[in-house]
Amino acid sequence: MLIPSKYENLDKNLLVIGSGVIAKLKKKPYNVEDLFQVLKKEKGLNLDQYFNCLTFLWLSDILIEENFKLYLKKRK
Repeated sequence: MLIPSKYENLDKNLLVIGSGVIAKLKKKPYNVEDLFQVLKKEKGLNLDQYFNCLTFLWLSDILIEENFKLYLKKRK
């Protein structure tokens, strides 16, 4: 769910996971699988949460994917 509630674990919220993805991609581009493995180890997220986060970032025009590599979209 996108909007946090007072009963939700914020570490598993889509916005918080998205900020972690953005922070990683600011340093360097990642392969889709490699980024999942890094975030799984650090944050303990599952594949559904990961793909929901990537979908949210892609729909928000923040993330692009080319040849299985993830990049942050350049701002003008």
